Amino acid sequence: MNILAPNLSIIVGTSTAAKLLGVAGGLTAFAKTPAGNVHLFGAAKRSSSTGLGTRSQLRHTGFIFQSPVVQGAPPEIRLKVQRTVGAKCTLAARLDLERGARDGSYGVQLLSKINAHIKRLAEPAPLKVTKALPRPDEAKKKRRGGKRCV
Repeated sequence: MNILAPNLSIIVGTSTAAKLLGVAGGLTAFAKTPAGNVHLFGAAKRSSSTGLGTRSQLRHTGFIFQSPVVQGAPPEIRLKVQRTVGAKCTLAARLDLERGARDGSYGVQLLSKINAHIKRLAEPAPLKVTKALPRPDEAKKKRRGGKRCV
């Protein structure tokens, strides 16, 4: 995988990259896949008719959800991180298909962007500042506009 798709392997790991390319049908088919669909590769289909429940597995989680990048994120933001990683995987695969950045430098850049995104999502939202209401004026304001006629 480090020879075929080095940038993709850096982002999600070699085993997850191999699973993704296997499900997609190769690097060319994976690169042509829309970024919004990539995180669904390997997701479980609807519940089977055997009666065995699939409630233990989260919905819309596939191979990317099991990657170390997503599993290292806090549990409450993993689904958002999964979509981000899927989009970055598509970008990396497109560059790997064109044989660009064979040393994996673009994958390292994308991984640093993913980590920055995880940090930004993990920090709490800023507190909303409540402004005091302005003091009511005693005099009525003139509401008429335009030029006054004499």
